Amino acid sequence: MPDRLHRIVSQIKPRLIIILLVLMGGALILYLNQGGEGKSPNQQTESLAPEGLKNFVTHSQKRDLPALKLQFEDGQNGGLERFEGEVLVLNLWATWCAPCRKEMPQLDALQAHFDGRNVRVIALSLDRGNGDKPKEFLQELGVQHLTWVHDGSYKSARALGLIGLPTTLIIDTDGYEIGRLAGEADWNSAAVHKLIEQVLAN
Repeated sequence: MPDRLHRIVSQIKPRLIIILLVLMGGALILYLNQGGEGKSPNQQTESLAPEGLKNFVTHSQKRDLPALKLQFEDGQNGGLERFEGEVLVLNLWATWCAPCRKEMPQLDALQAHFDGRNVRVIALSLDRGNGDKPKEFLQELGVQHLTWVHDGSYKSARALGLIGLPTTLIIDTDGYEIGRLAGEADWNSAAVHKLIEQVLAN
């Protein structure tokens, strides 16, 4: 009896393996042939970095943003969901960072360039304490167009995985990060305009 049972099991095992392989192969084909409808938010993205913006890194998949607690100009606290439906250029900076200070007029000009469009440039200051110092600095520069927010705890920088300042994130209208640039850039250049236009088109 044990010999007979062993023969039956020996005959069934290869068939089970074949059935499992067929099922797995079918599932893989269905996955690869899925259309755009019902795709995960973390779908693959095409490289958006135009010439002249070589340090911009497009993520291979869109990234979920962590929940951020920010202080807005009106004194209210909240997250980036306040700007849902807009393309965001989120620049993280501090007044003690010389390249960051240099970028502020460029970012302000970038917002002016896209005036009336579905684009919002946000300067997120990471200076310790309250936001008086960065706010006064921006006023002295004559910044008029960009949106200013503050996080004196530095928690948003850690949550976003920053390795240095300045760092600028590009976020699509669905609230997913599609890429970032660590370091300094000319934010009112033709290359940046092209990048934002591509995001708007997508």
